[in-house]
Amino acid sequence: MRTIRAISLLRNLSLASALLIAPLFAVSIIQADEVDFGVRGGVYPDEEQPFLGGEVLFGMDQTQHWYGNPNVEHVFLDNGGLTTYSFDFHYDFAKRDASTWWAGAGPTLIHRDFDVPPGVDNTDPGVNLLVGVGGTKGKARPYGQFKVIVADDPQAVAGVGVRF
Repeated sequence: MRTIRAISLLRNLSLASALLIAPLFAVSIIQADEVDFGVRGGVYPDEEQPFLGGEVLFGMDQTQHWYGNPNVEHVFLDNGGLTTYSFDFHYDFAKRDASTWWAGAGPTLIHRDFDVPPGVDNTDPGVNLLVGVGGTKGKARPYGQFKVIVADDPQAVAGVGVRF
């Protein structure tokens, strides 16, 4: 019984976080000096299927260490699809001339697109925990990232992308 209550609490907190943080990201994007766009792909190993996605990256402070990174990823399943809508943020650590690495977190919504029995919700809130490494110079900056989605149906995600 405690496990069900804990999951319900996590679910409600995640949804509330997403609803509160989304407007903050919108305001930050409008105020950001530089906004980058990117594409990403990789694999959701638990689903044994690839994903494709898109993202926006924008600085959230003058030190260029905190970044907002809202993104969408779609996993192509044999019997439908799984789509995540995330509002991640991360902190860039050792910024070097050509590369940096980061760690971050953020709320996410996971939507499974397939027939479910009536009354069953196929959208779950969760929280992303992520680490990554990527380039900092040039018009096209490649990166790699690993994240874990903490939710009712947890996921591990390995991906690569390019930001412009």
